[in-house]
Amino acid sequence: MFKDSTIWLASSVVFSALFSSTFSVTMKQFEASLEMMRSGCAPKFKVTTEQLDDMRNGKFIENNMDIKCYTKCIGQLAGTLTKKGEFSIQKALAQIPIILPPEMQDSAKSSLEKCKDIQKGYTDSCDKVFYVTKCVHDADPPSFKFP
Repeated sequence: MFKDSTIWLASSVVFSALFSSTFSVTMKQFEASLEMMRSGCAPKFKVTTEQLDDMRNGKFIENNMDIKCYTKCIGQLAGTLTKKGEFSIQKALAQIPIILPPEMQDSAKSSLEKCKDIQKGYTDSCDKVFYVTKCVHDADPPSFKFP
């Protein structure tokens, strides 16, 4: 299932990139992609639906490596990580017009700019992505959406 989900996401991203000047992803499509990413990453880690729902609502469990590595998995699916598995501000900014609906794009860019250096304080790649994700939430909680 994960392989099929990854192929679907990759196909969607390529399709969106080819037609991004004409078409934008809708909120409904974006929310469906969040669920698809969740179903692709959650089974790989010891995480509960409650923990993932809590994270969607801004409750980040900082002492749980499975939660942290789940955020890294999501980053990989979203195409925002380097080959080393670290968050890339350039990749994230490039993905915004492809994977986010227009009404979320300005907020996302602003939040990412505020959080681009957070990962420098961590050595583990799961920690790096987790704390960037937490920072993005903290920068604009009402706009935060996460699988």
